Amino acid sequence: MAQKRKADIVVAIEDEDDLLQITPLGAGQEVGRSCIVLRYKGKTVMLDCGLHPAYEGENSLPFIDEVDPASVDVLLVTHFHVDHAAAVPYYIEKTAFKGRTFMTHPTKAIFKWLVADYVRVTNNASSGALYDQRDMDNAYGKIEAIDIHQQIDVDGIKFTAYNAGHVLGAAMYVIEIAGVKVLYTGDYSREEDRHLMAAENPHVPVDVLITESTYGVQSHEPRVEREARFTSAVRDIVKRGGRCLMPVFALGRTQELLLILEEYWQRHARELEGIPIYFASPLASRCMTFYETYLLMMNQRIQTQARETGSNPFKFKHISNLKNLGGFDDASACVMVASPGMLQSGLSRELFDRWAPDRRNGLLITGYSVEGTLARTIMNEPDEVMTLAGQRIPRRMSVSYVSFSAHVDYTQNSSFVDEIRAPHVILVHGEQNAMLRLRSALTDKYAGSDYAIHLHTPRNTETVQLHFRGEKMARVIGALARKVPGDGDRAAGILVQRDYKYTLVDVADLADVSAIEQVVVEQHQIVPCRASLALLLHHLERMFGVLTLTTIKSESDVTTVLRAYDSVNITHSTAKPFVEIEWEGSAMSDMVADSVVAVVLNIECSPASVKMTRTSCAHAHDDGLRVDVKSSVADRLVPFMKHQFSSVRMAEGRKIEVELNELRATVDAETLEVQTESDVLRARLASVIGSVSRTLRPLHHHSDPLPVEPEHDDENEVKPEDTKDDDEAKNEADPASEDDVKIENVKMEDSATPKSEQVVAETTAPSEVDDETDL
Repeated sequence: MAQKRKADIVVAIEDEDDLLQITPLGAGQEVGRSCIVLRYKGKTVMLDCGLHPAYEGENSLPFIDEVDPASVDVLLVTHFHVDHAAAVPYYIEKTAFKGRTFMTHPTKAIFKWLVADYVRVTNNASSGALYDQRDMDNAYGKIEAIDIHQQIDVDGIKFTAYNAGHVLGAAMYVIEIAGVKVLYTGDYSREEDRHLMAAENPHVPVDVLITESTYGVQSHEPRVEREARFTSAVRDIVKRGGRCLMPVFALGRTQELLLILEEYWQRHARELEGIPIYFASPLASRCMTFYETYLLMMNQRIQTQARETGSNPFKFKHISNLKNLGGFDDASACVMVASPGMLQSGLSRELFDRWAPDRRNGLLITGYSVEGTLARTIMNEPDEVMTLAGQRIPRRMSVSYVSFSAHVDYTQNSSFVDEIRAPHVILVHGEQNAMLRLRSALTDKYAGSDYAIHLHTPRNTETVQLHFRGEKMARVIGALARKVPGDGDRAAGILVQRDYKYTLVDVADLADVSAIEQVVVEQHQIVPCRASLALLLHHLERMFGVLTLTTIKSESDVTTVLRAYDSVNITHSTAKPFVEIEWEGSAMSDMVADSVVAVVLNIECSPASVKMTRTSCAHAHDDGLRVDVKSSVADRLVPFMKHQFSSVRMAEGRKIEVELNELRATVDAETLEVQTESDVLRARLASVIGSVSRTLRPLHHHSDPLPVEPEHDDENEVKPEDTKDDDEAKNEADPASEDDVKIENVKMEDSATPKSEQVVAETTAPSEVDDETDL
């Protein structure tokens, strides 16, 4: 009975930056236009940027519109082959990419000429040119060359190149971002041949391995047997009087084939005398110069041969370079090693169209052929083929396949996966069937083992998301490190982040450990306000207590600067419909400034009617009701203050201890006296205590010594008409009061309601103080 599959455990992602996202824009379940994008911790790395040999124009590009080019920080190119590097000039010159591009020294040297030749051939064959020679030259100047094993750091992205063994200068890269390491192999070979060393193991812990899957589960035949079958096939074709055509890339495995042919012709000089070998490529002579120059980057075998013979192994005796077919005498048997390798155009395609109908001739394919190319089609040995001119011709020449492809087979690939032992393995650069078979084989191989491997086979534009949540640890240095913290102690300082490493330092040590300097942030804010100065002052004093005033008079303006808590300036001008608020940024000052803004906006939205007078009222308001305000404040102060400050508690001796942003104060619950070293905190506490006392005080009580509301001038009180007689004597004694208040009775009649009177008061403020507001 089949067991029910358990549901996957889903881990909540707290931070999207903890997701490593890997997206193939090319080479996802296909071979061609390799382009892989990594995104992690806000950094973006592009690995390779090639064209698809089976397509033309923009159709051959990777799906680069899936990622904003401006967001790409680094472009790393593994080697110079068209399917890995030919789109680099387009990406650098035709998009918004402003990052940095890297490749090894040999790759950069060969890249310029190989890609230029590819552009020349494709531009002649079609009208959909992606870029021209000027674009190529401009892009070339922006590419940076690096050495094998050289570590580069670009704004927190660290990467190192290692030998890949695929072609001269080919590299695999270990990329590290925030402690997460990704190994991208590109095209690689674990087999040392006549001139190239095998791909190396970086011997570093790797979290994600991105590897090719070109040959899936196929295994290559041993090198000795392969070379014997190759030379035998060549000998058979030329001995029957035919032309042996080998389509190749101008650089790469071609040099390996030329070394084999040179050695074979040397050993069989009498038998093969008079049968020429041609290397037909517009870059033939220049290609050999590259290999002569970078001899020290090849294996020990070729270097030893050069030392012992005193000559360069790539200066051939039996092989001639052929730039074009203009001077070629096609009269007898020969061996023609011609580019390009997949017969899509160029010299190899021209010779194929010419030689295909003759059964004496033979086609020998030695490398991997991409689906959709003529080289792949011809391996099925069709009876007819279509020429470049569009004519159908019979195919009578023999077709043979001997793989000299410098890609790993299943044995090499699975062995390398086992050596690296990365938790996650992503397969790219393989056709769908080959890739899925490789995934199935690897799954079966490690099933039940201690290697918990997770295999991914994404299609183009399909993103693999992997969650990496590393521990964030900070080094404490400088003055903060002098005291060893105990359990539960908190360390307070400036947290400095650089390349995902954290350092905690004191403000005084900041300049010593980084380029950051401590500065004062002066903040300035303008808030609309049309209230009078007296009204503004009244509301601010209710919140902050006593303010300091500075007045500056001019012919057309009176400017008053109010200062709250000795930290925030509020500037009022009679000529401006707004107030200006200025302060130096700090936790306390920012809080005070926010409160000032709230008060000012409240005045503007709901202006109160406030009447400032010149004299105190003449009569008493004491009706015998007395409240022990201090006692009430003491009882209510602690719960009230807990809403205002971060830490408030009642200590011994009726002392209230207050803490706010590392500032501390003590309030005597009996006397309400404040003790603190911070003047700002002292002023804030005084304001809070005053607010509590005003809240608890009866409206009619004015004799308490604690801060109270401004007293009203009863000469200006508005009274109903039935009380007017009681105050006639007073009003006659003070004629000025008639100017202050005018009372008008308005008779109102309504059939549905009894008659009533409405009292309308018109208040005129004294000329000395402009505080008029509407009721």
